[in-house]
Amino acid sequence: MFKGSHKVGLVLIFCYLVAWLDRMAINMTIPFIAKDLNIGPDKMGWILSAFFLGYALFQIPGGLLADKFGPRRVIMVALSWWSVFTALTGMTSSLINMLTIRLLFGIGEGIFPASVWKVLGSWFTKKNRTTANALVISAIAMGPALTPLILAPLIARYGWRFCFYFLGILGIICVLLAKRYIYNTIHEGPSVSQSEKDEFEIDLKSQEANIEKSLEHTTFKNLIKEPMLWAFSIFGLFYNVGMYGWLTWLPTYLIKVKNLDLTSMAFAASIPFIFATIGCMSAGFISDKYFRGKRKILIVVCSFTGSLCLFLFTNIDNVTAYMIMQCIAGFTLFMAASAFWALPLTILPTKLMGAGSGFINTGGQIGGFVTNIIIGYVITWTGNYASGFIVMIGSIIIATIILILFIKERK
Repeated sequence: MFKGSHKVGLVLIFCYLVAWLDRMAINMTIPFIAKDLNIGPDKMGWILSAFFLGYALFQIPGGLLADKFGPRRVIMVALSWWSVFTALTGMTSSLINMLTIRLLFGIGEGIFPASVWKVLGSWFTKKNRTTANALVISAIAMGPALTPLILAPLIARYGWRFCFYFLGILGIICVLLAKRYIYNTIHEGPSVSQSEKDEFEIDLKSQEANIEKSLEHTTFKNLIKEPMLWAFSIFGLFYNVGMYGWLTWLPTYLIKVKNLDLTSMAFAASIPFIFATIGCMSAGFISDKYFRGKRKILIVVCSFTGSLCLFLFTNIDNVTAYMIMQCIAGFTLFMAASAFWALPLTILPTKLMGAGSGFINTGGQIGGFVTNIIIGYVITWTGNYASGFIVMIGSIIIATIILILFIKERK
């Protein structure tokens, strides 16, 4: 029998998955949008980055809103907002309209993540929070895995615009599920048993939770003075330059450089992120069981391994060999990302979980904003799509060095 928190977790996973389908759809459709709107790689980069500008700017406001008004209300607004602008993406006919809609779409999604972490902090015990977070974050990999398989047939049969109408309908389903199951705290959940509420209360009084109590009376203004919080955010910035660059440019790279057709590209772009999903899902268990208090080791090893595999991917012509490199990269890089988010989740106080996580995620989304512009211009200047991967790999390595030097882990 599912606990109330399990139902909430499943709804969060589904909503996050739809969010990633929505944002990954642009990566699948950008070659066709570029043809319709007659734009080059540099303008493509601006379209891809417009989302991240709105997304980055509203991470902290989203967290503050979740802390002030409760995550339930913010999640409902976010889901409704971005579903509308997802559907509107399919109606655009000019570059300016596309940039505006993608910016507004990013704002809607920008207020969402901090509310999710707020819900995790208010529904799951410290013991289960890392695993729950890993499963929710797995949607970040599951979305890219499913997007090519779902959207490629739709593009082939109905055209790129239909994809965004279809995703808008999925967003409406998310709104209905969130309204039914997601509440601000476990105590507000109408279907939560008393024993589950008691378990949560006992956890709050435990020794590990009492460590968090020392931060409960701090304010967001004081929290952002902590050097570690800035280190988390800067790590996210550089790491996401690599991760979002890979997610965004892979479909185009497979078509332009590896010369795959739409069907073959959909398969080749999907398989690595199936392995990435496994990496995300297993990161919570592996880091909790074998790397508790030393997650940095897991993150460093996975980051360097994934970077090496991305480099080999761009230098191998054999399809089987470069797909193996892609799969290893997906598994290790997403395991590292999931393990990284376990660090702030065990340090931030519950009452500031929304604003604190929003601040950290702002750095990551600034990375998402600049990466597509930088890579778009690098490709234009060099005339070589593989040069974009050098930018991605270098950024992941810089992020890993920042982790080693400036982030200390609670034992």
